[in-house]
Amino acid sequence: MNVSIPLNLYSFNSLILICFLFLLSSCNPSEKTGIVPVQGKLDNLKKEYVPDRRVQIFDFEISKDGTRVIGSTSNEEAYQQVIELKTFYPNINLDSFFLSTPLGQALVNVSVCNLRSLPKHSAELVTQALLGQPMTIWKKEGSWLYVQTVEKYLGWVDAGAITELSKKDMATYGTKNKVMFTDDFGICIEKPENSSGVVSDIVAGNILVQSGLQSGFYKVVFPDGRQGYIPSHSANPVREILNNPVPDWAKIEKTARRFMGRPYLWGGTSGKGVDCSGFTKMVYYLHGLLLPRDASQQVHSGKEVAIDHLENLQPGDFLFFGEKGKNGKNDRVTHVAIHLGDGKIIHSSEKVRIESINPGDEDYNPYRKKTLLSAKRMISNGIINNGVLKLDENEMYDVF
Repeated sequence: MNVSIPLNLYSFNSLILICFLFLLSSCNPSEKTGIVPVQGKLDNLKKEYVPDRRVQIFDFEISKDGTRVIGSTSNEEAYQQVIELKTFYPNINLDSFFLSTPLGQALVNVSVCNLRSLPKHSAELVTQALLGQPMTIWKKEGSWLYVQTVEKYLGWVDAGAITELSKKDMATYGTKNKVMFTDDFGICIEKPENSSGVVSDIVAGNILVQSGLQSGFYKVVFPDGRQGYIPSHSANPVREILNNPVPDWAKIEKTARRFMGRPYLWGGTSGKGVDCSGFTKMVYYLHGLLLPRDASQQVHSGKEVAIDHLENLQPGDFLFFGEKGKNGKNDRVTHVAIHLGDGKIIHSSEKVRIESINPGDEDYNPYRKKTLLSAKRMISNGIINNGVLKLDENEMYDVF
């Protein structure tokens, strides 16, 4: 009696422990399907093929039961690599992971179009696009569209700000004469009379189809078909802008100084407000040149200039600021400015203003001096350097 009771208890407890371990392993789909390692594989593919999610799509999620991967990517190589995971993880369903394909094309239909991080007006402003610029549509969600700008930047836009066009209509649009508004601000009016009603506001960089000339006004057409008039002295034919020689420093500086005092706006890339890289991008855009959107992208353009001595810098060089990389990590670029000469810089910080990185100047900014990382020359002797494009060299600008 004294011997049998402990043995029975031992056997009973062991049986409970074995059952518990069996149930634990059976109820963990991650271990059963290999979802934990496949998630690591997906994360690695995303990092390798789509390192910059601002310009390419790679989104995925794993179903609650751990047996299915749902998502998409716009990168064809990444898609093929994901599909090949079926060989190694046969128990995981990858049929709901798709190669994203564009749903269509569109043109910006308002003076300044806001792109947001999420499909709602309260979401972060990530960038802006200007009237007449083409866009690629990737997704639709209610009245919002997930689009890509000419700089490849992705964001959500309210459908009312753009006009969708078929391939045929976009091709037809490409054959029409167009003008770029070059004044800082203005209005498009209903008739070629200064007292006429307003059709829309317009800002520098806006592009419109030009269908005539009357009494000193261009007759213009918006992407949605609205028509109106703008002063002919306030706009230049797009073809003329594209055919102009590469701008010299005097022209770049004149355009940059036009932005003096404009408010800083996170995500802003228009005369209504600019962030640091939105400012530099706009200065070049008004001369028919296209730069990447963000400072951390612009730093990969141009020709490297040594910054050990200020004497190495020329007017027009782009200066990049941020945090120096440590332990083998890359520098973290967070700001960009245009060098005016002798250490003076013009940039958007609180507002567009001029400061100095030269300790002997009254407007010296020690923080900028301390955080200076690198310099790039975007134009050398009338030749644009790597990463800077003429608008008509961009694949989306074949409509011009």
